[in-house]
Amino acid sequence: MGSPINNRALFPCQEPPVALSTWQASVRTAAGFVVLMSGENSAEPVQLQEGILSWYYYVTMPMPASTFTIAVGCWQEVKKQSLTAAVQTNTEFSLPSSQASFRWHEEICGHVEYPCRFQNPAARLQAVIPYRVFAPWCLMEHCKEHLLHLIPQCLSAAYTTLGTHPFSRLDVLIVPSNFSSLGMASPHIIFLSQSVLPGGSHLCGTRLCHEIAHAWFGLAIGARDWTEEWISEGFATFLEDIFWARAQQLSHDEVKGQQELKALLRWRRLRDEVQNSEEELQVLRPKKESTGELSESGASVVKHGLKAEKIFMQVHYLKGYFLLRSLARTIGEASYLASLRKFVHKFHGQLVLSQDFLCMLLEDIPEQKESGLTLESIFQNWLDTSGIPKPLLEEGETWKECQLVRQVSGEVTKWIQTNQRIRKSSRKKRKRDEVVFQKLLPDQLVLLLESLLEEKTLCPRMLQCLEKTYQLQEQDAEVRHRWCELVVKHKYVPGYGDVEKFLREDQAMGVYLYGELMVNEDAKQQELAHKCFAAAREHMDTSSAKVVAEMLF
Repeated sequence: MGSPINNRALFPCQEPPVALSTWQASVRTAAGFVVLMSGENSAEPVQLQEGILSWYYYVTMPMPASTFTIAVGCWQEVKKQSLTAAVQTNTEFSLPSSQASFRWHEEICGHVEYPCRFQNPAARLQAVIPYRVFAPWCLMEHCKEHLLHLIPQCLSAAYTTLGTHPFSRLDVLIVPSNFSSLGMASPHIIFLSQSVLPGGSHLCGTRLCHEIAHAWFGLAIGARDWTEEWISEGFATFLEDIFWARAQQLSHDEVKGQQELKALLRWRRLRDEVQNSEEELQVLRPKKESTGELSESGASVVKHGLKAEKIFMQVHYLKGYFLLRSLARTIGEASYLASLRKFVHKFHGQLVLSQDFLCMLLEDIPEQKESGLTLESIFQNWLDTSGIPKPLLEEGETWKECQLVRQVSGEVTKWIQTNQRIRKSSRKKRKRDEVVFQKLLPDQLVLLLESLLEEKTLCPRMLQCLEKTYQLQEQDAEVRHRWCELVVKHKYVPGYGDVEKFLREDQAMGVYLYGELMVNEDAKQQELAHKCFAAAREHMDTSSAKVVAEMLF
């Protein structure tokens, strides 16, 4: 995929985001290869000569050069079972809102001239855009089982929330295990890591929703200054919860419970990251007042742009999400989502700064100024400082009262008691001592394992029982990652095979496990880290390999 920095290593281009352009491309390949690109057409190959095919793609919407994407490989299209499913989904959800809130359609768009879907009456009614799925042959069944049915549900949920899809079609490509993240959105195409497929639909669905959200925030509306990543990632993280809840058609109480559980998990992740990262990398608007400024030559500086560890940081996802969540709670979700739709209609096809969104939002709710919610206070509390934002510090305890969280707390207590009992008792276990553990949702399992990670010692038999109870090897990658952390912390040798498998097959998430294997100063664990790195290094993403090498050598 393209990159905000040094994209000219891929093809000659101007790199500042303000240098918007269209493109067209012809790609020649040997027969048997499939070429996918971020073009707006679904290209069909033309045979040039025996064994040589040509693929042609183009775009009509000018965008930053870094949004360009190309993928060439021996993939196969995962076909839908029938056409009826997609048609039914179109009518499953109501229109985003009353026609009153669609008065913005009548306004002229604010972007440069191109064939805009927001001005196209047919496009405005399209809840599910045409989509295709491509994968290697060995993952075809996985895609049919876990991914294919989710795409129309998630696209429909996004349309219900934000209205018109900015792009006319979508390809979803399952990328190999050495891809550096769980997902990547570009115009008309999403890369999804194969790591999201195993373990049920939860991780696959939430990640798909996150990447679909980027069609609006990150692509149709881009950051004018690359340092303001939160405009893209904060919005996508906030919206993934809303899309996923709607895609599952959950009740109000279920939505509230799941979102509070998710907020707690993200709060814990933010707290850990703030404690273990450089302060200057925790600021969402590192250039502060000079954000968006250009030099006389038109060049812009991307502060911290070349720091390899920055790509593994979640702070712009998490602090951005918590800022948007806080604003939604202050204003009320319905009014807030109406403001988001208004913002999309006003700014699609353009590049923005933080204040463009915040000023519009504050104009819509003048009464909030009396409660101290101003542009200055938002900059000061959320965007221009490192660490955990002050308003968030006060909220941290409230999520623990959520029923899903309380249920996990009860299970954690049972496991701690089980651990104590196993340590005291002999190997002969009587039937009447058996504890009944409740079935947990994937996010609850993540919280359970994170809570158990805080325990000083857990004995091998208890860990064996834990793995067996929840069949942890069969769970999604988020759950398995926490299980691997437990295995490493407690030097649970029977689980080392799970760690090795994770480091090879889930490279998008395994980077910090290398660090944990080295920190314990255990010869077996260090040998495992070196063995896995030696096997994976040649195919590893460059930045990942650099970070891991610094941990190991």
